[in-house]
Amino acid sequence: MGSFLARLRGKPRIQPTRVKAVWNECIIDHAEYFHKVILNVCARDEGIRDILRSRNKYTKSEDEIDFVLRLLAERIEIFFNGLITDEILGNSNELKQVCYQMGKQHASYATDTFKLVYWDEFTLAMIEVLEDSGSIGRDDLRAWQTLLHVVNENMQEGYFDARSEGSNRGV
Repeated sequence: MGSFLARLRGKPRIQPTRVKAVWNECIIDHAEYFHKVILNVCARDEGIRDILRSRNKYTKSEDEIDFVLRLLAERIEIFFNGLITDEILGNSNELKQVCYQMGKQHASYATDTFKLVYWDEFTLAMIEVLEDSGSIGRDDLRAWQTLLHVVNENMQEGYFDARSEGSNRGV
């Protein structure tokens, strides 16, 4: 009944069991999945590509850039692994708070404000890479999509709140 009411309200519920199954059975090589996501995002959007590829001004070759992108993929993997394996999925308030705090951290990474579309590009890339793998059913893909929506929404909120706080302090 709870998931039915959530659908009526327009807010699907996180399905921890399905999300864990996606994480453990469909996304077998987590680091490679997120590396593919980053490459997908870079291919999709020139602005994101410029941000990610120039993140380390000391990279001199494509191999060094790829190394930096793989390190970034590892950090994203660690974040998602924490959400999924630390039982945060079952506590929506804690999940939202962890994502909100991660969004606030992102505000300190960038000198320019991230465009709103950048957040959606990452979400779309995470869904597309998983869907293209051919290893996931529709219901599992929807469960993953619901998690990504919650992560994205709360990270954006934290990010824009932190940017606003920074501009109010004259930072």
